[in-house]
Amino acid sequence: MEIHLIWAQDCDGGIGKQGQLPWHISEDLKNFKKITLNSPIIMGRKTWESLPFKPLPNRRNIVLSSSKISNVEVYRSIDDCLTSLETELVSKVFIIGGAAIYKSFFSYASHLHITFVSIKSNSIDTFYPISMESIENLFIKTQDKQLSADATYTLWTKK
Repeated sequence: MEIHLIWAQDCDGGIGKQGQLPWHISEDLKNFKKITLNSPIIMGRKTWESLPFKPLPNRRNIVLSSSKISNVEVYRSIDDCLTSLETELVSKVFIIGGAAIYKSFFSYASHLHITFVSIKSNSIDTFYPISMESIENLFIKTQDKQLSADATYTLWTKK
């Protein structure tokens, strides 16, 4: 099973501000939707709670949490989640956040979808937990696409 991590970050690795995205770039949101459509997406409870509408349509929404959430597919551990998906012969999943979930799944990842955002936002309080140096040591950039004046999408594949 391919494990894809997908996120947007600023030049300092900032990914969140008070539980939300620090910016609104419609081209990035459209690209996120296009990439993840019809695939399972895995997120932490805080990311689930931050979604503007739940579940994200046309995707299997999975939450990792120690708490039950009504009418939501929840797993208590990564191992339980991955074992279940592999049993179902799921070929690809997307990890959509937050920081602790990205950190936990990084070693499993085969692909990284990183959108680099040039907007500087004040009060960013959440950062991507893996350095670009570590990413560049383990992955090779295979795609680079300008989404807007403020956002550049990149695709990285494990070496």
